[in-house]
Amino acid sequence: MDPSHLQTIEILKAAKPLFDNGAGYWVAAVGALGAIGGAFAAYVPNRLMARHQREELRKSTAFQLYSEIRATLEVVQHRGYIDSLREILVAFDSKAISSWNYTVQVPDERFIIFKSNLGNLGLLPPSAQGQIVLLYQLLEAVTQDIKPGGMLNAAPAGREAFAEALTLCERAVAIAKQILGDIEKLYPDAALAPTGRAIPLVNV
Repeated sequence: MDPSHLQTIEILKAAKPLFDNGAGYWVAAVGALGAIGGAFAAYVPNRLMARHQREELRKSTAFQLYSEIRATLEVVQHRGYIDSLREILVAFDSKAISSWNYTVQVPDERFIIFKSNLGNLGLLPPSAQGQIVLLYQLLEAVTQDIKPGGMLNAAPAGREAFAEALTLCERAVAIAKQILGDIEKLYPDAALAPTGRAIPLVNV
């Protein structure tokens, strides 16, 4: 039986004489108050511990997503994906090309932290939840376009396909930076490097 149910039964047993005539009134009253006090004393620490555990899980979820989003931005910047798309569009506009193939090798297992924390997104503020889901949908859409067999390489693609891919990338970057900023407001230490210095947001 649940411990809380046992506590309730004990309280009722102790309080029953209060409704009977007899000399045991004060003894019963003291016993009832003691039972209530004991139940309350057990409830408060459990409640505080549950709240603490929830906050720790919330913080852990936010930190893990922050790390993955931050790493994704840095990879995009380091490998120049967006710059490449912009250069291809320039080539289209200058009539240097009329079609092009663009391929990026991507792992089959990606966005592992996001997927493993889907069940914990509800701990984050509602506005952050929506933005995080939207971000990863955009990232997955871009990935489908640029991976082998995707829209940008299955057959020579035209300017419109590259313009759409660039728009999705730029929107994803903007949302990613907003999410990082929102997490830093919740937990300022999220932006600290191991050396303790703040890492500036990457420019993509």
